[in-house]
Amino acid sequence: MKRLGIVLLCAALLLSACAPAAVEQADQLAVTVSVLPQAFFVRKIAGDLVSVQAIVGTGDDPHTYEPTAEQMRVLTKSRLYFSIGVEFEDAWLPRFGAANPTMTIVDSAAGVQRTPVSTIFGGTPEEGELDPHIWFSPERVKLVSRNIAQALESADPANKNVYRANLEAWLNEVDAVDVDVRAALAGISRRTFLVIHPAWSYFAQEYELEMLSVETHGQEPGPEELGAVLQLARENAVDTVFVQKGISQKLAQSIADQLGGARVVELDPMAENWSEAMLFLAAQLAEALK
Repeated sequence: MKRLGIVLLCAALLLSACAPAAVEQADQLAVTVSVLPQAFFVRKIAGDLVSVQAIVGTGDDPHTYEPTAEQMRVLTKSRLYFSIGVEFEDAWLPRFGAANPTMTIVDSAAGVQRTPVSTIFGGTPEEGELDPHIWFSPERVKLVSRNIAQALESADPANKNVYRANLEAWLNEVDAVDVDVRAALAGISRRTFLVIHPAWSYFAQEYELEMLSVETHGQEPGPEELGAVLQLARENAVDTVFVQKGISQKLAQSIADQLGGARVVELDPMAENWSEAMLFLAAQLAEALK
């Protein structure tokens, strides 16, 4: 009997330990976002006051992604949806609204100035094509973060002071990352970097670099266009080819070989930890442009 009492006591303690977590989960504000960097921003601002799901994950294509049945199930429980202007939203935002009519859809990129994709910074932009990867600009990240914080306050006014304090701390972190990126790039001797897909236009503009892209309008180049890219790469002493995570490295390796054995470096434009991703990108560019 004594042993049974001990077992029952342990079980009771275990259940009581689990109970607060269950209550806390129930009290969280359910949020869905389009891309992983947004999820990072939301968590920085809201902490454990929210539960967050991102539709497009690392290695996924935000231009053509289709949500899974499980993602749609979670979305039906969400109070807020934060869009950001990636291409899949054109087809899916109306469906998200229909699936969850009580969910508020918030444009987290409201007020952000978008710029056309440019194969060369300062050169001719691709007509009609705006770069959706606005999170590679610290100034734009701060505006997106303020939009997110305002929407969280409206949905959960009881915790507005928490959101405001966390936002302030997060904006300071964004500024610190910006300072570190500039320090990492301070010693470069060249400014042109070569990418397969032009996902880093805003980073190039922010830090006065030149992004040379192999793809245009999401398409691989023909022989004449590829020849022009290779010529520009040679003129600018390019020795690194950057390729985004989730796509075949075959083209990147072929171009690297034609450039006399250039490095191929994989970057993740959809990485969740924005701070680490920015610093990693800066370090790789500093190595490529030294």
